[in-house]
Formats: sequence, structure tokens, C-alpha cells
Amino acid sequence: MATVAVMAWNGLGVEPSIRPLIDRHRGSCGNQPGIAFFAGVADALGAAVDWQQMSAATGSAIAISVADLDIAEAEGAPAVALTRHVAAIGSAGMILATEIVRLLLPHPDCGRWSDEFMGITGPGQMAIHQLLWRTEVPSGAITVVVAEDAAIIRAGIVSLLEIDGMTVVGQAGDYDAVLSTVRTARPRLLITDIRMPPGQTDEGLRAAGVLREEQPDLSVLVLSQHVQASAAADLLTGQTSGIGYLLKERVTALDDFLAAARTVAGGGTVIDPLITQELLSRRRTADQFQALADRERDVLELMAQGMSNSAIAERLNLSARTVESHVRSIMTKLDLWEDPAGNRRVRAVIRWLDQH
Repeated sequence: MATVAVMAWNGLGVEPSIRPLIDRHRGSCGNQPGIAFFAGVADALGAAVDWQQMSAATGSAIAISVADLDIAEAEGAPAVALTRHVAAIGSAGMILATEIVRLLLPHPDCGRWSDEFMGITGPGQMAIHQLLWRTEVPSGAITVVVAEDAAIIRAGIVSLLEIDGMTVVGQAGDYDAVLSTVRTARPRLLITDIRMPPGQTDEGLRAAGVLREEQPDLSVLVLSQHVQASAAADLLTGQTSGIGYLLKERVTALDDFLAAARTVAGGGTVIDPLITQELLSRRRTADQFQALADRERDVLELMAQGMSNSAIAERLNLSARTVESHVRSIMTKLDLWEDPAGNRRVRAVIRWLDQH
């Protein structure tokens, strides 16, 4: 029996290119897939970092622990099962370790321990820590994390960026993975969809906001399936440098998409023309509503409730002629003129609803 460092990963096996890496760090692969043993924790952490630097964008979460084991009979040992469990809770590109690993090597040469506590897991209730490893990228390269839950779209974006010379240092498919991947890789640029699991609402946008607070130099390029001017407005609130918002259809215009990514990564701002038009339209509509008098606002609110002019007159204790005058004034100030369909009253209500 000997004290060894145990490394586990959440893939099925070991790539041919990884086995020499494990050997180089004085390690040996176990008889079962997804496990390796090392003489010491420095060797195990070094191997894990080298592995992630090779394949973090598409690779595994890696976990490291320490145990007294008989290697010949180690496969079914509780310590091995625990290490597998820790790897299973991680995301691609992460290196996790048990408390004893951090105590044995508090200042590793290959990275630093995260200040964020990862929690307690396993039957033994062991504390888990994350190693923030250093990504080796070419000098001056634009490092990118791509966050998109549709694997095919994500792979396409990654391919475009890499062909253009950018370095993709991580990928994510849901809200939690976006946070953990960007915190680990610390890229220059995050490209994210707005809607992501688990809720498919605005998780990508919210993750970008959290990460920009933590990493002010992080540039963010948001992709959206549809025009969502309110989301763009939220994104542009506060710091506007290093911000982009594009419709996904722009990704098919390869040169435009890549130029936008580089502009945003360089601290510029890129907003899709269709979204710009919508933002300008909303600002104009907001200004028009500001021009309404208080009584006109009251009338429009009751119109939105489906009331006729006579019902509004009764509710507000006004004459029918006065209500008609207010309605004409509302239509004029909202720039809604008569049309063949006679639906400008409906359009006025729609605008009111859009502002509330």
C-alpha cells in the first residue's frame, strides 16, 4: 500500500495523445477507463493542467485526490469512487481537488486555488476546491469562451473563430457552465446566446452581467434569435465599451460576424442594425408618451382596458366631446393617423402596453 494521487475525469477513456502526457508526469492509467495514479499531487496537477491546455474547449472536468491505496486493487476503492464523483460534478475545463490536495500543495506552480469555495461532497463530506490553471495562448491572441446550448451552432461558431486565428479557451451550454468556464479561463471575449438552460429566458444575458461585474475587462458579444430591444438596452446600461449584440442570422455573414467579434474584443461596440432601429423607435415612442398630458394618459390607460369613449367619459366624469378631444390629441402626439383599416386606436393601445 502506498500514498498516491488519484486523478479521475468524466470521459469514457483516455485519448492516445493523453497517455504519453500521463507517463511524462510519472503517472499510470488504471485498468478501468477514466482513472490514473501519480506518485505525488504536483505530478497529478501538472498532468491535469497540461491536459486542459490541450483540450479544455471540448475536454473533461478533472478531479484530484490523495489516498493510501494498493494500486493492484485500487479500482474499487472508496477513494477512487469519490474522485470519480468529484469529476462528475465539474464542467469541461475545470480542475477540482479535495481539501488534502490543497493542504499538501497550497501554492502550485501550474496555477492558483480559487477563492470561491466549491462545496462539500461525498460520503466523507470532503471540501472541494478549484485550481485556476494558466492557459497558454499565442502572444496577442484573442481568447474566447463560446456559450450556446445548441451543440451544432456552438461547434460552428468555434470553428469560425479558430479558422480566423482566435483561441477558444472554453465552451458552455448552460448558465452555471458559463459562469464557471469564464471564471476559470478568464477570456478576453465571451460570445453568448441570450436564452440558455435551465430556464431558456435570459440566462446568457444575466451571466454576462455577473461576469462583467467580476471581470470589468471582459468583452461580451451577445447573440439573439430575435430582435429583443429591451435586452440590448439592458446590456448597454452602464459601461458600453467591449459590448456587442447581434442577431444569429449575422453569423452566416462570416466576415461581418468575425469583424464584430474582433471589434468587441478590442473594446468597441457593435449593435445589429435591426436592433438599433428598434431602440431608436422605442426612444421615439417614449418621448411621445412624455408629451402626453396627465388626463390624456388616463384616457389612454382606460382605452387599454377596452373601454369605449362613452365608458371613459363616465369613468372620468367628463363629457363625451372632451373624451373625443383627448383621443384626437393622443393620436396626434403618438403620430397615429387614420388608415384604411381604422385600427389606430388598437395601435395606440399596443404602444401603451409596450411601455408598461
